[in-house]
Amino acid sequence: MRRTVAPGVRDLLFVTCLTTVLTIGVLGVLLLNTAMQQQSDKMTVQRQQVATLIEQAQQLRTEIDKLATPESLAARARRLHMQPVTRLRFTATGTTTVSAGSGVSRRSRAAARSHAG
Repeated sequence: MRRTVAPGVRDLLFVTCLTTVLTIGVLGVLLLNTAMQQQSDKMTVQRQQVATLIEQAQQLRTEIDKLATPESLAARARRLHMQPVTRLRFTATGTTTVSAGSGVSRRSRAAARSHAG
């Protein structure tokens, strides 16, 4: 036996099904839009962090460049009581011995020799 549904009930079922499908679709689109907006916000924060880190890296490079200038290195060497090399002496083994100016003591020369080889 076949049952038939009254046309009024059938229309009501169709409208209910259509409303349910549309409601689920709209909610899905809203959830997707919310998730995409959250991801966009995270990406914006990360881009700002990257820009900050790049700026810090540039500042560090600038500071390193300032510290590595010949004038700065020479001033630091003077503070450490270092003297410029006045003469290079080559030995039979192919190594180089550095002879400093008169400001270097015999103890310093002996220490340099022991470290050199």
